[in-house]
Amino acid sequence: MCLYVRDLDIHESRQLTRILKSTRTVTYMRRAQVVAFSAQGMRVQEIASRLYLHQEYVRELIRRFNSGSFEALRPRPRSGRPSKYSEEEISMILEVLTWRPHDLGLGFRTWSLRKLADFLVERGIVKEISHTTLERILQEQGASFQRTKTWKESKDPDFVSKKNASTDSRSGRRKTGG
Repeated sequence: MCLYVRDLDIHESRQLTRILKSTRTVTYMRRAQVVAFSAQGMRVQEIASRLYLHQEYVRELIRRFNSGSFEALRPRPRSGRPSKYSEEEISMILEVLTWRPHDLGLGFRTWSLRKLADFLVERGIVKEISHTTLERILQEQGASFQRTKTWKESKDPDFVSKKNASTDSRSGRRKTGG
């Protein structure tokens, strides 16, 4: 006997299409592809060979979907070390990122990861944090942290007019007849 997903209603088929078009999680998308192929009548062996998955894994996904819908396909939270930083600490980190260092009396105008990490520890917002952990937290939260380009300007009051003035580099040369 062949194993297929149950018949999808209109709402479920729309949700499946939305998942296939917009999900960023590779695992979730792959699982949704299994459901889509099975709903189109593909057998477990065909799905497994097309998606490079084990046949038993494909069967398990189909059974899970048939019993629990799309929630059964979502990746489960992994076990492991819990986060070292609370939600409050993370929100405070994001808030500090919006502050201007110069307005806080610091001797620089833009944050670097190291300067921000040092500031967070000095002010007691977190006990300790490395700049690499800080970078990971900012990425997870969708915060954009970019280095700014800096440049120096001349203190010469006539700098702008001199800079834009066009000079002929050959004006001092004599023409030779030849």
